[in-house]
Amino acid sequence: MVSKENKLSYLVSVLALIFLLLGIYGSVRTALNFYLFEKYPSGGVFSFNNYYGEREEDCAYPMTYYGMEGKPRPATTDEEKAAIEQKELCLSRVTKSREQAKVNDVSISLLYLFLGAGIFIGKRYLR
Repeated sequence: MVSKENKLSYLVSVLALIFLLLGIYGSVRTALNFYLFEKYPSGGVFSFNNYYGEREEDCAYPMTYYGMEGKPRPATTDEEKAAIEQKELCLSRVTKSREQAKVNDVSISLLYLFLGAGIFIGKRYLR
């Protein structure tokens, strides 16, 4: 017969192992993202929803302007300035999301490693 204390110890060990595996997975994948990609992916390591994140190519879309008769016309200087500002804003948003993904991936990976190791070490003192 398995005692209640052994069941709890087993569950704590499984929880610690899950955290350690998540931390190792995140660390390896983060390191690969740093090494393999010229620009860090903005989707992040722990986003499991097939979100690829924004890319610089998403900011380069042609603008078409129409006149009163409904036909395309050339852009005015104000419209050209607005399009350039919009593109720069989009590019800065992409850069910020890449930086945020880096910080999140590193910190979450370290958190999982710390939790897993801490639970394994702390389990010895709880007996």
